[in-house]
Amino acid sequence: MKIANSTILVTGANRGIGLALVEKALEKGAAKVYATYRSESNRSTLEALGERVVPIHLDLSNQATIADLSQSVPSLDILINNAGIFTAADVLENTGEQLRNDVETNFFGTLSVTKAVLPALKKAGSGAIANISSIAGLAAMPSFGGYSASKAALHSLTQSIRGKLKANGISVHGAYPGPVATRMTEGMQMDTTPAPVVADNILTNIENGVEEIFPDGMSQQVGPLFFTSPKQLEQNFAAF
Repeated sequence: MKIANSTILVTGANRGIGLALVEKALEKGAAKVYATYRSESNRSTLEALGERVVPIHLDLSNQATIADLSQSVPSLDILINNAGIFTAADVLENTGEQLRNDVETNFFGTLSVTKAVLPALKKAGSGAIANISSIAGLAAMPSFGGYSASKAALHSLTQSIRGKLKANGISVHGAYPGPVATRMTEGMQMDTTPAPVVADNILTNIENGVEEIFPDGMSQQVGPLFFTSPKQLEQNFAAF
C-alpha cells in the first residue's frame, strides 16, 4: 500500500508519534491526511501543515465524535490508529476507573474508530489499517500494568481484524514501538527514539506489507525475542 497519492486518517495527530506520522505522510506524497485532535487548542498545529491536512475533532471517550468520522471521512485508503492514553500504575495499584479508562480508550476506542471508517476502506477495494500498540503489549511491564493490558488487547484486536479483512483486500498491521521521545516519556530514565524516526519506519513498513512493525532500536531487539521466547521476554520485562 503506497503512501504517495493516498488518503490517510491518523488519530491522535496533534503531537508525538501522531504528528510525526502526518508530517512524514506528507513528505511521502500523501494526497490528503485527515488528522484528529482532542483539544481545540491543538487544531492550529495541524492547520499550519497546509491544505492537504484536514483537522478533525476526535475524542475516543466520546462516541458522538467517533460516529461523526463516517461523515467527515468519505473516502480512505489507510487508517492509522495512534490515539491512546498511558497510565503509569500497575494493576494492583491501579484504581478500577484508571484501568477501565486504559481499556476503554486504547481498545474499545480504537475498535470504534475502525468500525466507523471501515465502510470507506471497503469501498476503496483495498487499503491498510495500522494499530499503534507497544512493546508493553507483547509482554507486560508491571509498573505499567493497566497500559500493558490495554495494549495486549489491542494486539489481539489487530490479529482478529487481520483475519476478517484479508478478503476485502485490506492489510492490517501492528506497530510495537519502544520508548519514543514524546510527552509520554518525559522524565523517564530510558533511552528514547525520536518520533520522526519511528513514524518514518512505520510508514515504510506499511508500504512494504510488514504485518508486525518494530520501528525503533529497542523494539527491534524485543521483536525476535517475542517470537522465539515469549517467556524470556516476560522475565526481562518483570523489572520494569
